[in-house]
Amino acid sequence: MTARAFILGTALLGIGVAWVRYASLITFGANIDNSVPAGPALLALLVLIGIDRLLAWLRRRQVLESREIAVAYIIPLVGIPLSSLGIVRPMLPSLTALRYFEDPSNNFAELAPLIPDWVAPRDDEVIRAYFEGAANETVPWDAWLVPLGAWTVFLGCFFLALLALAVLLRRPWTEHDRLTYPVATFAVELVGREGSVSPLPILRDPLMWVGFALAAIFDGGNIANAINPGVPSLGLYYPIGGLFTERPWSALQVVQFYHRPEFIGFGYLVPLEILGSTWAFYLLIRLGQVFGTAVGYEPPGFPFLMRQSAGAYVMMAGLLLWSARGSLAEAFRGLRQRSGDSGRRRGWAWIALAVGVVGMLVWAGAAGMSLGLAALFFAAMILIAITFTRIRAETGVPTNWAFPFGEAKKIIIETTGSALWARGGFRSLTIMSVMNFLSRGYFPGLMAFQIESLELGDRMGAGRREIVWALVIAFVIGLPLAYYMHLQAFYQFGANVLEGGTIAGGYRTQLATQEFELLSGMYDDPAPAQNLATGFMAGGAAVVAALSMLRHQFLRLPVHPLGYALATSYGYLLWGPFFVVWVVKSLIVKLGGAGTYRRLVPLFLGIAFGHLFVAGLLWGAFGALLPGELYRKLHIDIG
Repeated sequence: MTARAFILGTALLGIGVAWVRYASLITFGANIDNSVPAGPALLALLVLIGIDRLLAWLRRRQVLESREIAVAYIIPLVGIPLSSLGIVRPMLPSLTALRYFEDPSNNFAELAPLIPDWVAPRDDEVIRAYFEGAANETVPWDAWLVPLGAWTVFLGCFFLALLALAVLLRRPWTEHDRLTYPVATFAVELVGREGSVSPLPILRDPLMWVGFALAAIFDGGNIANAINPGVPSLGLYYPIGGLFTERPWSALQVVQFYHRPEFIGFGYLVPLEILGSTWAFYLLIRLGQVFGTAVGYEPPGFPFLMRQSAGAYVMMAGLLLWSARGSLAEAFRGLRQRSGDSGRRRGWAWIALAVGVVGMLVWAGAAGMSLGLAALFFAAMILIAITFTRIRAETGVPTNWAFPFGEAKKIIIETTGSALWARGGFRSLTIMSVMNFLSRGYFPGLMAFQIESLELGDRMGAGRREIVWALVIAFVIGLPLAYYMHLQAFYQFGANVLEGGTIAGGYRTQLATQEFELLSGMYDDPAPAQNLATGFMAGGAAVVAALSMLRHQFLRLPVHPLGYALATSYGYLLWGPFFVVWVVKSLIVKLGGAGTYRRLVPLFLGIAFGHLFVAGLLWGAFGALLPGELYRKLHIDIG
């Protein structure tokens, strides 16, 4: 790793975190930290390319090599999400909400003492100032240093375990399954491959700028409509469900057609069978809900989409590990080799995985969580992370949220019943509730960024050790920056009024409160196993197993288990854009063939790039400069 790559990467990381604080937390104009790649990380890549072009124009020899750009880009690419709405932002209210929102109507006062003081601060004034703002706007670091240090150790173990899995699985996925890693491909197309930076062919392609213009027109219309409602625009979505008002078709009222250019742009790189399976499965499930309404079968939660998704993800991860068993065994045998070949280097990933998982279990046990419950909870999150990473590696769906939201805890509680884990006291369930922000945020999804970074470095000539160091630096520097950015903002303004909150906090605070309300309900009345929900989860696993078996027997089967997984986890938002891309891509392939398909790749990447640039970078940076509160009329959530 060169010094200038390190300096550029860390400087761009710091600038990006400050920008996230402004756009996503304070003004709440656009969640620029939520996209893939995050808006500030994309800008960092463009800045790095611009620096290299400037050095080349000045005819200096010290132009940036593509491997240096890869390292400097990976640091903000992985570090900025730590400051996002999916990692540290849901973590902090999980440590404070239990004490702040306690009242006679709940059991928060009885549950709060079960959390050790090294896990979360206990001082009432420290917590009050967190939500309402401190009089001197100063962060009481003495109350926060121990809990933040403890969580850094835990998250570090989790990050290490995910990185080890990324190293172990990348080889079979790349060499045997021939995955394309579309998100990494996007960065490579901008920069170039091994050696010095290319002449940026994609930025010189007129089709890319046509796609860019289409996205800019779409976003420009929405921005103009927010300023002047008389200007026509497509809006962010079309409420198709509003057309269905009579039973049983009223079950379709939840269906909406989202206008998401980033999903259309990157969706062009998604295999046709996954595109078609996603929208088809989602609509079939909704039609099944219509049938249930027609026959009077309407149990609460039906059709249990997230339970189906959880079963699908866990089963898919098991199948992926089984298919990679030969490569995993080879890496394990590499530990006995004395030479420094790739087998031994990959073998060390097994040791890193063991250290990470054991560290997580020891941490949870010290906090008061039973080892059995902790093992099930962490196993569920890791399995979901493996499937999510496979989805990103194979499809490039540019989102951090295509996973069964909050299901790692629910599948355990509903399968076994909370009464089982409450027998020896309520501390174990309380600690799991505190940690459940991990299954509602996308820290496990960092594995996708890690494996994409490894692929990016390989294509751009960076060594494996350089990329691993870049990932470690991103974590070691990015996490403290995330702590500082959030706590400084919360003690200055108060968490109750940030991230779009009014007097009860933003969405992340509301999620933490809901989590502890569920825990309070278990405290009063521990529940038995929920057989119906568990049955739907088993059904989701069975569908994935059956589809995988059929695809093994019939190679041209146009139905894909990953499409079912996407439909049940994030189908409500993906089905519309994927349907559009499926129609367009099918026509292109049938009428123009593979050559036309490849020629139009810049057009669709331009659509994604244009949306990220206009809606993420420009609106996120300058939207709050509009007079009054105009920018609040259009909150753009990318990803």
